[in-house]
Amino acid sequence: MTASYNISFLGSPEQAESQKSKKGYRSSNYNNYMVEVVDFDNEVSTFEVDARSEQEASEQAQALAMSAGVQVSYCNVYLYVDSF
Repeated sequence: MTASYNISFLGSPEQAESQKSKKGYRSSNYNNYMVEVVDFDNEVSTFEVDARSEQEASEQAQALAMSAGVQVSYCNVYLYVDSF
C-alpha cells in the first residue's frame, strides 16, 4: 500500500533552493531523510533512511513501519540539507 507523503527541508531556504537545483545532478546519490510515519490514530513513528528520492524514502519508511505492525495513514518526509 502506498500512502501519501509531504516533503519538507531541514535547513535554510537558501540551502533548500540549492538542493532543488542540484537534484538532477545528484539524483544517483543517496540523501539522508527523516520520515515521520503517521498511523490512523495520529500516532507518529520516526525513521531515518538513505534514499535517492522523497518517494523512495517514503516507501522505505512505510516498509519499516509496516514490519513493526504500524498501519500507515501518511508520511512527512524531511530532507536533511547540508551546506555545499
